[in-house]
Amino acid sequence: MRPRVRLPSPAPPPTQENSGMAVEKLQVRDGKTVNPSFMDYRIPSSPDMPEVVPIVIEMAHEEGPYGAKGVGEPGLVATAPAIANAVYDAVGVRIKDLPITPEKVLAALREQAAQQKG
Repeated sequence: MRPRVRLPSPAPPPTQENSGMAVEKLQVRDGKTVNPSFMDYRIPSSPDMPEVVPIVIEMAHEEGPYGAKGVGEPGLVATAPAIANAVYDAVGVRIKDLPITPEKVLAALREQAAQQKG
């Protein structure tokens, strides 16, 4: 049985959200970067995210130091699938690899139309 670990504070730990892994894409044409600045390089940020309600489970982690476990990345795990599901809900095609780009969505829509025709 694992020993219970108590949080030092009852407040939930803050997390940093970054959903960019699902939709960001560096664009290169003829060997040159087309989106060379962050002005043209779309990276979703906190305002693009739904509210995340943390649930703290006070249980020791076998591999962590003193039973501790990281709190930074668990909030990111569902981001890419949530964006993929939103794309599916909006247009009816499922994109299963990252990043999700307009080109991939259009190709999937064309493939779906071709399958429905014949």
